[in-house]
Amino acid sequence: MNTFSNLRVLALSLAASALLGATVIVVARQTPSVVNSVAVCIKSNGQVRVLVAAGASCDSSERRADWVVGGELTEIALGHGLVGSRHGDTFQLAVNPAVVEKGIFSGFNDGPVTIPTGFPQEIARLDLPAGYFTIFAKMTVTNTLDEGFDDRVLCRLRAESDFDDAELVLPENVRTVIMHPYNAAAGLTMQLVHRFTTPGSVILTCFEQDSEPDLSYRDLKITAIEASALSNVFLATP
Repeated sequence: MNTFSNLRVLALSLAASALLGATVIVVARQTPSVVNSVAVCIKSNGQVRVLVAAGASCDSSERRADWVVGGELTEIALGHGLVGSRHGDTFQLAVNPAVVEKGIFSGFNDGPVTIPTGFPQEIARLDLPAGYFTIFAKMTVTNTLDEGFDDRVLCRLRAESDFDDAELVLPENVRTVIMHPYNAAAGLTMQLVHRFTTPGSVILTCFEQDSEPDLSYRDLKITAIEASALSNVFLATP
């Protein structure tokens, strides 16, 4: 590979998604010319090939890009999600493992479990490490008694100061001839995003607005998906 002299700054801007699991190696040597940009071919595995021969072009499997240069190659400006090191005139780039090595955390309770009455009480908790998370909770609420009036349940999914509330009303219905195991059932879902600066917990609380505990939950699941960044903005009416 031919190279260039008097290179001072090489600005690299590569998306981390294009470099997953791959390594980019850039080699600089010396020639007596001064250039303002370098034509390169980026392979599908993330490797970079510099075009130096007259009329040279990228293969159909490569993507062509121009890197701005000027002066001696002394510095690499790493974009988000990249890590790099230099060994002489060789610069090696790779995806930051902290960006791609994220986890999915989940817990469940198939039930059935009676929903507490009177005031909110914790019914489930999922412990999480520090990080950015999008968190989902779902369960099926069932009514097992016939009292002649509707039943209301209220729940809150909370991660420190962030929370999401949900409620539903289950109607009282006389059982049919088929005799279902419960009179009425409905799904209840919640979701939120949160950043834990230290290890913490996401907590689900629920209660039934009735003195008689005739509601139960089953098929409860809480799932937290870890991410490398988080954005949560107000959605204004157009």
